[in-house]
Amino acid sequence: MILTGAILSGLVVAVVVLDVLRLRSRASKLRVLAQGAGEHTLLTATGVHPEGSWETEDDLVDLVPRDLPAVAALDLLGAVDPGKYRDDQWARGISASQAVLVRETYREDVDPDDPTEFIAYVRRVKDHVHAKVDIAVAPGLKAGPYDLGYRAAILRRLGKRPSLWIAGSVIGYAAVAAALITNWRWGLVALAAYWAHPILVFAGTPLKPRDLWVPRVVRTPYLWFKTSSGKKSTAELRQAEHLAQATPWYEQNRDRNFHEAPRDTCPSCGSTDLRRWVTATDLVQRKPGTFTMDRCVRCGHVWQNPRLTEEGLGFYYRDFYDGLGETSAEAVFSGKTDPYYGRARMVEPFTKPERWLDVGSGHAHFCLGAKEVLPQTQFDGLDQGAAIEDAARLGRIENSYRGSFKDFAGELKGRYDVISMHHYLEHVRDPWEELDIAADVLPNGGYLLIELPDPEWRLGRLFGQYWMPWFQPQHQHMMPIGNLEHALADRGLTTVATERREAHLCNDFTLALLLWLGDKAPRTPAPWRPEKVRLRRTRSFLVWSLGIPAFFVALALDQTVNRFLAARTGNGNAYRLLARKA
Repeated sequence: MILTGAILSGLVVAVVVLDVLRLRSRASKLRVLAQGAGEHTLLTATGVHPEGSWETEDDLVDLVPRDLPAVAALDLLGAVDPGKYRDDQWARGISASQAVLVRETYREDVDPDDPTEFIAYVRRVKDHVHAKVDIAVAPGLKAGPYDLGYRAAILRRLGKRPSLWIAGSVIGYAAVAAALITNWRWGLVALAAYWAHPILVFAGTPLKPRDLWVPRVVRTPYLWFKTSSGKKSTAELRQAEHLAQATPWYEQNRDRNFHEAPRDTCPSCGSTDLRRWVTATDLVQRKPGTFTMDRCVRCGHVWQNPRLTEEGLGFYYRDFYDGLGETSAEAVFSGKTDPYYGRARMVEPFTKPERWLDVGSGHAHFCLGAKEVLPQTQFDGLDQGAAIEDAARLGRIENSYRGSFKDFAGELKGRYDVISMHHYLEHVRDPWEELDIAADVLPNGGYLLIELPDPEWRLGRLFGQYWMPWFQPQHQHMMPIGNLEHALADRGLTTVATERREAHLCNDFTLALLLWLGDKAPRTPAPWRPEKVRLRRTRSFLVWSLGIPAFFVALALDQTVNRFLAARTGNGNAYRLLARKA
């Protein structure tokens, strides 16, 4: 019992110390604004009292009161590193939801009673490539009342699951209680560390939360209750309205058969020697249906068979990248930025392009990153979704083309030194037609850069439907790199460089676990999935609580086994290929 208490106490102290060091480092980097008058407009939440004025050269500064409540301050520091925030174009906009100073150029009306609207507003401004946005402490600014009813909505706006936060908090609380029960002396050490956590975070920093001395052991269970039974934000109410409006259409189409007749020959080489490779459901949106992928034994091509009809693709793509799924899609594509730089650097030794067209550009995150590597290049984007027009408005690309590549082929012919297709060909019904178009649009001497998931990666077979790159039902074709080289050669393009291990992302174990947990946890309501799960919140809490330890195991496996496999084989879960038109 003594040993158990000592181990539990040691774990609690270690976690507290690491978290204190992380959050305290961030709190100490908060800039303190100087007093003074400026051209900016001050927008405040209800109950916030500004005493004085402040000046800044930035386009927008989110103002943090010194007396911001401890819970709000900890959530803020958990979401942003103030030392990197201003100059990091990938850092998502954040707000303490108290007040902002903003230039007239970017001024909008903000609901003063909804704290999540301040976060959304600051995020919209920071998404502008040329806008300078920062966060700073404003001396003299008195914090308004903090409505804990909005805390769950705030966490969701920050991209976090309230149920997962509660699960982690309960585990920490239970560890302290278990240490006290098994050995009270060691338990007191754990209790002292747990109690002192917020005090150690803020002592000697610009923040002095007004409720810092409220006992954490008392406040935490109250936070569980308030976070689990919170209010809906204005955006979530609009989302619910959108959901209600979309429901009749989904109800009419939910039970339709969207599959074509299965084919008995490989679409790549014509072979009849086929094997069933993957059987999957929609693990991301949880739309109804079962999907299968076959593999050609002769050439290794993997494709959806039977494939979806045009109407079927419309059903499954609707509300994924736009509409109900827009916020989630934006968060995913802005999260992992290394591949964007790697793609641009692959081209750099061969050409310094003046104009680059990115096909299937989406929100144009690649173009935003590639511009750092190739600052003299003009990047344009093409996509069928509305996000491509937003990308041009935000300055990520110069010109946007909304529609199919085929629609704009004549207009774009001969205009671009480089055309790129990153994780695009696997989505289309006929990738060979897209290659025909690219070969025709490229001028002589132009380059085509392609990145695709690698169906030859061994973990894809091991994880089955839970291997994220199978991504049913959206991925139609998975082309081995040898097949792609031959297809390009047939169209007059010579492969000049390939990258396999360099394109690999060590995330297979982690993403497979997340898909599995999401499959077992109850679903959130959606117009294509009427909610029938009883005790949804309780079940979600239990599933994700058990998943937290497994998540750390998955991370460790990705950094050891996954990394070793990539280094040993020279392959990965994706590959890049650069080809030149002779």
